[in-house]
Amino acid sequence: MVNIYRALEGLKETSKVYMDDQYARILESTIINVVKEKGKKAYVIVDKSIFHPRSGGQPNDIGVIEKEGTMFRVLKVLNVRGVLAHYGKFIEGNFNAGNKVKLKIDWNHRFRVMKLHTAGHIIDYALKKIYGKVINTLDAFHGPPKAYIVYDAEAPSPEMLHKIEKEANKIVKENRKVKVIYATQESLLKIAFNAPNLDRLPPSEKYRVVVIEGVNGIPCTGTHVKETSEVGEIKIIGMEKLERGFKLFYNVL
Repeated sequence: MVNIYRALEGLKETSKVYMDDQYARILESTIINVVKEKGKKAYVIVDKSIFHPRSGGQPNDIGVIEKEGTMFRVLKVLNVRGVLAHYGKFIEGNFNAGNKVKLKIDWNHRFRVMKLHTAGHIIDYALKKIYGKVINTLDAFHGPPKAYIVYDAEAPSPEMLHKIEKEANKIVKENRKVKVIYATQESLLKIAFNAPNLDRLPPSEKYRVVVIEGVNGIPCTGTHVKETSEVGEIKIIGMEKLERGFKLFYNVL
């Protein structure tokens, strides 16, 4: 069994293109290393990537890395101290360090995740409107097959759920702009607003904040749509009371 954390020690951090270009579907890159596992399975490391790892409640991207005569199917993406390890299996051929390759994400999967993640931020705002205050989150998963957010509050009534859904879709229809702004520790509170869990943020020299115009600004490394109308209709599809808080299930149509 490969110790991927040890195998990647000393490697330069991967340039994460998806942080600034969330709509990039294909990228030319260079192989830094290939860490073989069992059979045709391996971890592939490149100098720059459009593949988002599983983090921040967002599932990882899937897709392929290829060059002439070689195809590697990406099944998982891990962020190991800033280095992205693309885990999967070779369908044909092999890579060597220095090879020039093309990265291609499964766009249908990525775009659905983008819509779900932005919808999650909109739902955060809708809860603030209905509860009258920002509600902290305890957990979240912004991806198929069943997206959810766990909120640290008393469970809502069916009437409140209906109001939350209505408020969320109001923001979708208003077609608010969604943008990324980078903040320093000193400027964070000027840029982040209506954001849950701000008191839990670890210290950092730079924060990436996803701002939905007039709605909220939430520190987040995930991928999002450019305008709220791209989300489509938000549906609250269920709610589960937990020992602490409640889990809200949602989807986009």
